[in-house]
Amino acid sequence: MKLVILLLVLALRRMDIHWPQWLAEHDRIGRVAGPIGARTESAGLAEELAWLVRVALPALLVALVFALMHGWLLTLLGMALGTALLLWLLGPESEFRTVDDLLVRGRMNDGDQLAALAAERFDATGTPDDDGYFDRLIYTILHRETRRLFASVFYLITLGYWAAVLYVLNCWLASRRLPGSDTARWVDVALFWLPSRLLVVVMALAGDFRRVMDAAGDKLWALEEGDSMLAQSLEAAMHIPVEDSDTLQAGVDRLDAMQSVLQRCLAIWLIMAAVWVVLVG
Repeated sequence: MKLVILLLVLALRRMDIHWPQWLAEHDRIGRVAGPIGARTESAGLAEELAWLVRVALPALLVALVFALMHGWLLTLLGMALGTALLLWLLGPESEFRTVDDLLVRGRMNDGDQLAALAAERFDATGTPDDDGYFDRLIYTILHRETRRLFASVFYLITLGYWAAVLYVLNCWLASRRLPGSDTARWVDVALFWLPSRLLVVVMALAGDFRRVMDAAGDKLWALEEGDSMLAQSLEAAMHIPVEDSDTLQAGVDRLDAMQSVLQRCLAIWLIMAAVWVVLVG
């Protein structure tokens, strides 16, 4: 059932739908977590306790709710609840659909509209005329949007909704300067270690296997953050020269190559999820 709901959510995120404000707003997670955070700050909780209240407690509550509804999950009510929760975690707007819009603007030589959409959706700064603009944009899409999507799917399929909630809330807290953020950053490294390594392997399958694995090198099994390793692996999978990437059309070509690689990666990721569901039941 989780896989069916996941596929439904991924399809809904690609559609042009007028979503309700509570679901579509940019900081929807902060809107819900804000009142909890205000209470932890006023209570003066220690770093670890603040993380437990902000991240672990909501995940535990989700686990209890879905455990109590176990018999109802096959009904329309259970599907609706799971769909709404997953849409809230991932956001109703697909990263791939937004990149498609960026590519359309780029092919039309409309750099201003491309920059405006990138700033609105991905908080990208600068313009396509700036040095390294497209490299920074690709890095942002990979490490803020793509990693959340792939890791959330990983934890949803392997452990359940509560694990996806735990991962997304921890990512949100790790990107803020709030009580519990330091703990969240350490937890983020641990939570993303396995999904990031699997994602490198998937990139190798989606691109040139030897090139990607060589790019990952010894970092693949190192107990460290995987951000630089992912960026190098994606670069190898794209296999497009960086030279002159700051021109609009060359940058758009790199953006198109990134989109192609990540879409193939998502297809492989979903196949792996289906195999896991079949094997584990």
